[in-house]
Amino acid sequence: MTVSKEMVRLRLYALSLAGDMAGLVCAFMAANWFVLGALWGEPGKPHGLVMFAMIAPLYALLGVQGGGYGIHSLENVRRGISRALLALAQAALLMLLIVYLGKIAEQLSRLTFIVGLGLGAIAVVLVRLLVVRLAKRLLGEVPHLTAVIMDGVTVETGPHMLIIEAAAADLRPERHDADMAARLAHAVGMAERVIVACPLDRMDGWSAALKSLSARGEIIVPELLRFAPARVDEFDGQPTIIVAGGPLQFRDRLIKRLFDLIVAGAAAIILSPILIVAALAVKLTSPGPVIFRQPRIGKDGRSFQICKFRSMRAEASDSRAETLTARDDNRVTRVGAFLRKSSIDELPQLFNVLNGDMSIVGPRPHAAAAKAGDTLYWEVDARYWARHCIKPGMTGLAQVRGHRGSTDHHQDLIDRLQSDLEYVTAWSVWRDLRIIVATLGVLFHHKAY
Repeated sequence: MTVSKEMVRLRLYALSLAGDMAGLVCAFMAANWFVLGALWGEPGKPHGLVMFAMIAPLYALLGVQGGGYGIHSLENVRRGISRALLALAQAALLMLLIVYLGKIAEQLSRLTFIVGLGLGAIAVVLVRLLVVRLAKRLLGEVPHLTAVIMDGVTVETGPHMLIIEAAAADLRPERHDADMAARLAHAVGMAERVIVACPLDRMDGWSAALKSLSARGEIIVPELLRFAPARVDEFDGQPTIIVAGGPLQFRDRLIKRLFDLIVAGAAAIILSPILIVAALAVKLTSPGPVIFRQPRIGKDGRSFQICKFRSMRAEASDSRAETLTARDDNRVTRVGAFLRKSSIDELPQLFNVLNGDMSIVGPRPHAAAAKAGDTLYWEVDARYWARHCIKPGMTGLAQVRGHRGSTDHHQDLIDRLQSDLEYVTAWSVWRDLRIIVATLGVLFHHKAY
């Protein structure tokens, strides 16, 4: 089973952070022992445990913010150590400022603090070295952070890179459909940076293809060597142009995931009576399964099974979504019509959110065969794949603006795409909250059928 990029990084964060906290508490307890002759310190003086309690949250906050944790520390141990030590020094200065302003300096054993800080620095370094040794054993294979796709052009590569031959992996950007998006996502795996070396006439295709990934996508352009000011990045000494950025940093993805888990977990509990009644209504009024599952295109173009309450007759259900639901569709059951009208049929997607396939808020997931008029979605607008650089959502900016229902015309898709791309490029947790509140006002909608 492939472990998600977020899960690998979260485990590294947890492992490093737990190790740092254990190292710091041991360091300050040891300082108490060396300086004061007792683990708990002298009466009336804050002991090492109190000093640890003051400096630890500051260090953790500054370390996370400053890049002292994460999977990049495996590739560059020195950088991880230097950033962790910088965070510890900043935390010590802030602690001293708090002690001074709080007028508790006289109660602090200065020597205990200095010795504890020195031992803490040693502990932080040792934790980093230990994490590097244990990472592969605890986390499995450490993922490549850089993937290089060679499409007719060969470039020099480093030792810790994933090398992909486009032809061997059947990656053809000129035919960027749902299958190609899934192959590309599978090929690059958990890479944070995807670099393509290709001829000039294939750059347009790769530019569109890379936008479907949550990773940063770059294309090597040797011609830029003659225009030094035009260089935006480089790989092996050759300039690259960044054509896809990956909209959310890891901290943002972590915040969004925690937000999803809290909201989806609470909603599943609060709405459980509605879920139970709806399931019984579907089961008792028409033969067939209660839950309808359908392949949808998710983050990075990967396919997943979306869950909904079955609203159509079982024999008429369209698992590929080749025919979008129309108003007064004779395939929809009586109960199904109400579930669709009230958006209750979407509630099982809470479990898609808890499973990690979806978010509460994001672009709505589409089926690979869905069309606007007679044209596949990605053939209508070249920007379509850019909406797949984040997880799809149960609701989104397009939905609260009224862009839902069937896509009979190209403009129906373009209207949704405009909102999706706006959301992708300007995400914040506060915007997610506003969209959730706004969704309550459009649960019953004239375009919901």
